[in-house]
Amino acid sequence: MATLDNTIGCLFDAVVVSAALYGTGCLQAWYYFRSYAKRDPWYIQALVAFVTVCDTAQQAILTACAYTYIVTNFGNPAILDVVVNTLIIEIFFSNFISVAVQLFYCYRVYRLSNRNLIPTTFLSVLSIGSFISLFVYTVKALKITTFAELTTLKTLSMSCNIIAAVTDVLISVVLVYYLYISKTGMTKTDDMINRLIAFTFNTGMPTSLCAIAACVGINVSPETFIYIFFFLLQGRFYTNTLLVTLNTRDYIRSVVAPGSVQEFRLENAGGSGRDRSGGGMMVPQPNHHESGIAIRIERMRVQHGDEDFETKHDPARESRSESTNKMMEDV
Repeated sequence: MATLDNTIGCLFDAVVVSAALYGTGCLQAWYYFRSYAKRDPWYIQALVAFVTVCDTAQQAILTACAYTYIVTNFGNPAILDVVVNTLIIEIFFSNFISVAVQLFYCYRVYRLSNRNLIPTTFLSVLSIGSFISLFVYTVKALKITTFAELTTLKTLSMSCNIIAAVTDVLISVVLVYYLYISKTGMTKTDDMINRLIAFTFNTGMPTSLCAIAACVGINVSPETFIYIFFFLLQGRFYTNTLLVTLNTRDYIRSVVAPGSVQEFRLENAGGSGRDRSGGGMMVPQPNHHESGIAIRIERMRVQHGDEDFETKHDPARESRSESTNKMMEDV
């Protein structure tokens, strides 16, 4: 049964929580442009700017929607059955945010999987399918004037949320899988990968849970705004998870303590980036050329009697970890 608490009350709660998340997102965007923008390629900077602008527009429209219900129509109970256009228009911006962030994670899958097009294409198709289904829902909803009529789009609304949840979960699972198989057996590198796995799992959870909660809400209580509450927060969570992913890169890499990792460039011509010391140990030499591939090698020494033995690592594992390091440098 619809009451003020589970209709206008839910809308008010959504505005308050959304405003808090929007403020957090603005702070993270400021931190990103202050600390990371100069390191990242232009398209990552453009992505952050795009989602921040869409986030701002959605928050402004959502606030205007709440003002219409709560202030403009104060004391008018008939407004509870009216779908205000701004409630639907803000979905456009949330939709653009979600597809942009999901495709960014698809790009990470592409880089981490050594440019494997099969999982990347599959996840991208799911993301675009989610975008199209929500776009169709929004266009149809704009033609509706009452919440009673809006329930006719229940099936389409559930489809949008299910596709979005499945996409987010699969992206997280695929990323975790490729991170897991990138482990090298080197302690510090594996610790860094474990941090990446934890962050990947945690950043995929909020959006998936919101989509699932919206599906449950529209089934259990379609005449209330409970499902709308979760639906309205998805855009905020997409923006924040993207910015958390970008802004925690230094923290994730910090597990590799200075001195435990040596970095040099491996040129196309073999042996150009290294030399031998008198004892026969390979010593990395500085290379001032911009071309080449950045390789991180962790060296561990095992004391056995009076001799030191340098551990040897599997080249295949080092090759897999190279893609992880490259992804961390690029995005």
